Amino acid sequence: MSLHEFAPKLTLIKGAVWAVATRWGIRGLGFINTIVMARLIMPSDYGVVAMAHLLVGLVFSLLDFGATTALLRKDSVTREEVDSAWTLKAIQGLAMAVLLLAFIPVGYLYFEDSRIETILYVFAICIAINGFSNIGLTLAQKKFDFLLEFKFQLSAKLLGVLVTVIAGWWLRDYRALVIGIATGYIGGTILSFWMHPYRPRWNTNGIGAIWKVTRWLMLANVGGFVLRKGDELVAARIGSAGEFGMYNVGSDLGQMATGEVGPAILKSFLPVLAAMSGVASEINAAVLKTLRAVAAVTLPLGFGLAALSVPVTQLLLGSAWQDAAQYVATFALVGALYALAGPFSSLLTLRGETKGLSQAVWFEFIVFLISSIILLPTFGLMGLVLARLCGAAVNLIFISWLASQKCGVSFGGACGAIGRPLIGAILMYLAASSVLIFLDGEALSMLLVFFFGVLFFSVWCLVTWWIVGRPDGLESTLLELFRGWRFPKIP
Repeated sequence: MSLHEFAPKLTLIKGAVWAVATRWGIRGLGFINTIVMARLIMPSDYGVVAMAHLLVGLVFSLLDFGATTALLRKDSVTREEVDSAWTLKAIQGLAMAVLLLAFIPVGYLYFEDSRIETILYVFAICIAINGFSNIGLTLAQKKFDFLLEFKFQLSAKLLGVLVTVIAGWWLRDYRALVIGIATGYIGGTILSFWMHPYRPRWNTNGIGAIWKVTRWLMLANVGGFVLRKGDELVAARIGSAGEFGMYNVGSDLGQMATGEVGPAILKSFLPVLAAMSGVASEINAAVLKTLRAVAAVTLPLGFGLAALSVPVTQLLLGSAWQDAAQYVATFALVGALYALAGPFSSLLTLRGETKGLSQAVWFEFIVFLISSIILLPTFGLMGLVLARLCGAAVNLIFISWLASQKCGVSFGGACGAIGRPLIGAILMYLAASSVLIFLDGEALSMLLVFFFGVLFFSVWCLVTWWIVGRPDGLESTLLELFRGWRFPKIP
């Protein structure tokens, strides 16, 4: 392969590395922020701010004009196009602020909490200001300068976290979170101009052309918001601010491990598939091999966190958050199931089967809706999480079946790739839960149970891998790496 042919792939790999580093850095800072603030404020404080954020997310989905997307999809852009995109983005911020203000009475009636009004006023002002942030950061992405994006995102997040913690120590209520979020918006706007030299100008000449390209994104954004946040909208309505705070934080903590590890493994999977020779059997074999690796990592993470959810929640968040443990446990399993669907989604995307993917998403939503109606009266907020679990499981089955029908992936092979680590993860969960009964739940005890679970699952994987004929997967890859390290080839 020539240097010219390799350069785009090298750029893609570097971009993926910086994208993962940015994602993990932001999540890491957010995690630190959560465990510190959980000991300074009450769950009801988290809940009321999360309720306000739901309305902000709804407004963003309704009025996201996709100005930056229009720039990123073009090979080259003119000064007029860039300034027009920035102008559209600024108009978008102002429109979002006005709509958010209009939603204040609706938010008060829906959430039944008077604190919502003040929070939404602050968020509206911040969104209006943030709409004028420098579009130069988008130009940096076009030039594959992902390092700048990494610096910008982490700087803005770090600033917000520091201000949040300081305000939390001083105020000890929801206002600290609001001040921290506002700092992130305004600080990010200032940093965008400080970190990139481009200076946009007001220009409306190219807005029409951008709008023709991106107008359909708004409809897709609304559908995506309903599918991602539908359970939280219901939970915020039927639960108190404190109960919704438990639900929201439990969801974030439960899906943190599998939600970050799974996408990191799959980050470069689609480009790798696209770069393969095109032989269907080889591509399908790569999909199954990747599925085995994802299953071998995310399933034990999900079931392991579920087993340790009570002591982990108490250790990280404090005794006031004990009721969040049930949400942490179940959302950990939800995150694992979503990660398992990733290899099939990448394959279907490669084959142009986007209609099937859309059907899978809406099919999952229907299952979630029916399950919620059945489970909510008996289990309350926990019924929503169980409904999410049902939807995720049905989505995984449907999308793997779709991959077998449209792309020729063996459905039996997919079941085998998931089944072996799934059985091992369930047995590990039962064993770890049994051991945990005899321990005191302190940090050292959790560490012992953690290593016990790792050892148990590792032995299970190696033994069963050998029994089923040593198929390609995580075990074979690790063994090859070990042999290469232990017995390096002599040139």
